[in-house]
Amino acid sequence: MAYGLIQTQNYANTFIEFSPLGAGFGQEPMVTIASEIRETMLSSPFTWSFNRNEFSFVTVAGQQDYNETISDFGFLEKVTLQDINGIRYDIKDVYNNYAIGVASTQKRPDGVCVLTRVPGGVCKFRFIQVPDAVYTVTLTYQKLSAIMGPFIISSVANASGGNTVYSGVFDTYALAVGSSVTITNFSNSANNGTFTVGAVTATSLTVNNPSGVAVTATGYVSNLSWAPLPDNYNSVYNALFLGEAFALVGDPRAQIYRQRGVAGLLAKSEGLSDTQKNAFMQQWMQRGYEQQAGSLRIQQAVQGRSV
Repeated sequence: MAYGLIQTQNYANTFIEFSPLGAGFGQEPMVTIASEIRETMLSSPFTWSFNRNEFSFVTVAGQQDYNETISDFGFLEKVTLQDINGIRYDIKDVYNNYAIGVASTQKRPDGVCVLTRVPGGVCKFRFIQVPDAVYTVTLTYQKLSAIMGPFIISSVANASGGNTVYSGVFDTYALAVGSSVTITNFSNSANNGTFTVGAVTATSLTVNNPSGVAVTATGYVSNLSWAPLPDNYNSVYNALFLGEAFALVGDPRAQIYRQRGVAGLLAKSEGLSDTQKNAFMQQWMQRGYEQQAGSLRIQQAVQGRSV
């Protein structure tokens, strides 16, 4: 995954005459734009082989609900049961948002829902029927899409042993150990840069910065990788990003590149109905409707005054 948001920014800059895309705090607005694009590509109804994972647990006869910790869980695709004789059954009805009520009838389940979910934490799964026996449950799911950032840093400690510890509020899934992160906004340049994460908690981030200087001040950290999107999908997310970059500077080419990006995304996806494709296309293209309508009203007013 060598291709990152910085490369996308460099690409977009050449089209918008180097209007600042990352001049705001925490390199905004480009970080949030990219996060929204990646989340859209990795969310329902899209499913991808590169973003798929599986998790298994065992049912207890007479127990309807199951709490499982799945740190990368995004949304369910399929659920399979296997009984003690090795016979497998696909569960027909799988719900990610629809709630199933408490049941008393015991039988082999033919439906399941995600009753509650804490992103990056515990998921509660409820079967439509109460399992009547021990089954091995295999969940096939799409992984969670983490935001790129920016996350707020409140203080920095002096470097020690080649590392620097930053304190703040962090997403441990987005800033995973081993990932590359970019830190900005500190007046002392020694605290800024691109580093590799050595350890992370909800309030502490350790990176391989050998020159960190203690300070209590506000900084920002982001993970600017497009992963898990493969590099060969850059034609899609680059076009979508460029569409939003054009919109920022009021360039009418925004809709052209939005359409190009959506068309590329739908071409790579599989299993979507025409209804789903049309709904997604309309939803994404609607982003520019108000801007276009406003421009049209201004043009009409100017023309009216010139009559």
